[in-house]
Amino acid sequence: MPDFYTLYLVVLIAGLSHCVLWATILYRYRTLAGLRYWLAGGVANVAGGILLAIDGGAGHFATTVGGNAIACLAFHLNTIGLRRFHGDRPLWALHAGLLGASVLAMAITWRPWWGQNPLYVTSQCIPLALAVLYLARRRTRELGAIITMCALATAITAHGIVACAVTVRLSGIAPDVSLVSLAAIDLLVFILAGIVWNFGFIVSVVDSLMAKVERLAAEDDLTGLPNRRQFMRLLAEECARETGEPFSVMLMDLDRFKGINDGLGHVAGDAALKHVADTVRRGMRSVDVFARLGGDEFGILLRGVQGDAASEIAEQANAALRASPFLWHGETIGLTISIGVTSAVPGRRHTPEELIECADSALYATKGRKRDGWTFLPFTSRPGFGAGQAGGATNARLADRGSRIPLAG
Repeated sequence: MPDFYTLYLVVLIAGLSHCVLWATILYRYRTLAGLRYWLAGGVANVAGGILLAIDGGAGHFATTVGGNAIACLAFHLNTIGLRRFHGDRPLWALHAGLLGASVLAMAITWRPWWGQNPLYVTSQCIPLALAVLYLARRRTRELGAIITMCALATAITAHGIVACAVTVRLSGIAPDVSLVSLAAIDLLVFILAGIVWNFGFIVSVVDSLMAKVERLAAEDDLTGLPNRRQFMRLLAEECARETGEPFSVMLMDLDRFKGINDGLGHVAGDAALKHVADTVRRGMRSVDVFARLGGDEFGILLRGVQGDAASEIAEQANAALRASPFLWHGETIGLTISIGVTSAVPGRRHTPEELIECADSALYATKGRKRDGWTFLPFTSRPGFGAGQAGGATNARLADRGSRIPLAG
């Protein structure tokens, strides 16, 4: 069994490796919350390891109490880093109070380390237990959090066994318990657990970065809406459902967008697109998918609605934009949109492309009138679909701003 001097050197080396690790990751990804606290925790571990290595198990007041107090600080910093990494506010008062109470208790009750061991391990286990409770309460069970919880629970268990053994020996119930060997095993387990929970932190960082990449790949950077790729993926999933639930597809264009870009500049054009996105988004249901498909074209997947209900949503989008003027450098600019709508045929297997093409035909019918309106085109009225059935603008029942092209028959 290695002596404590050697084990404390291992603690020091492990702490140094964690410092290098987190300093490198922090240098590359400075905006990730929590990394600074994990780096600070690694630095504290190194400082604690130095003091405990100097003590070497001799039990001097300054090195024993100081080393363990700094080790407790490191674990509190790790827990604070977890909360910050996941976007939650650190419980500064709680951690400061627990750390202060732990250090004060170590100083007041100091004596040869066997007697104080239960206090040391309890003080170290408190921030670890807080971290486990925090991760356990989170609904998201990502792999990094699971690895971290298992490692922390292992460290707490090892410390708890040693604390119980020391208490049993001091009480005289089992005076022959080999505390030196047991404490050495505990420290080895704790070192391994520390390496593993830092590995869990790394897995969480990787998962976070991957989620960010996936979000950027599926999100339009100007409006924050899903992009064409994401819209087509979700539409394909809707088309592949076996439930037969109704759904509709809506395409919309910002009217006279080129004139805004040419007359006011591309910055104004971008602002106009964001205004349209924000205005229409406020009227969307949570189950719908509102996406920017490119340029001034937007698409909406309307789940659970078809026909008249989809047309009503299109009219509401038109009305919302008319009621929300766009201000540019103090000047009010009226924005309008043209919309084309189609609905999936119940019981029929569709492809995303054919629904998009049908909605696009409806959109061009709107643009062929006065713009600032909508056209509903039943899928089976589209040329080339529905044998023996056809429809067109000549059959349309026109409203002031909306048109429904019915099924001919």
